[in-house]
Amino acid sequence: MTANAGISSKGFSASVDDAFLKTKILTKISTENLSNLTDISVSVSLGEVLLTGYSGDQISRLKLVENVMQTEGVKKVYNEVQINPSVSFSEKTEDALFESRLMTRMLFKSGINSNNYSLDVVAGNVYIIGLSENLEEKTIVEKFFSEMDDIRNLITIINIKKKDAKK
Repeated sequence: MTANAGISSKGFSASVDDAFLKTKILTKISTENLSNLTDISVSVSLGEVLLTGYSGDQISRLKLVENVMQTEGVKKVYNEVQINPSVSFSEKTEDALFESRLMTRMLFKSGINSNNYSLDVVAGNVYIIGLSENLEEKTIVEKFFSEMDDIRNLITIINIKKKDAKK
């Protein structure tokens, strides 16, 4: 994590803050004994949280979001948890393999710093959250993934790094 944090557009401090916030969120939701939640993924970028995965029912899904929003340091929550009580192991495996292939593609794409992004795949839908160095990088990321024929739906939550006022 230390090496990745140093080369992320967020910088070392913000990367550590996000990792700590993710740990707090995971700890909180694991101790709340929320039923019917399987394979929940938590991604954090500058205090913004993306939740993906599956819930067996609406009540558990809402409790999850409520718990995450109550976590100190969370600025915004993007709730992309799908309600599906009967997701098969093969469907989950297919998503995990697809996510791995997409991460590999992104790793070797010129103009994209893959350390700036988290990627999740749920039911074939691709979610990307992160911080682009500039508008050009954001455009490259969105164009790169939107042109892939094997992506059913692409949802991006990409902020652009603010320029320092001091020069």
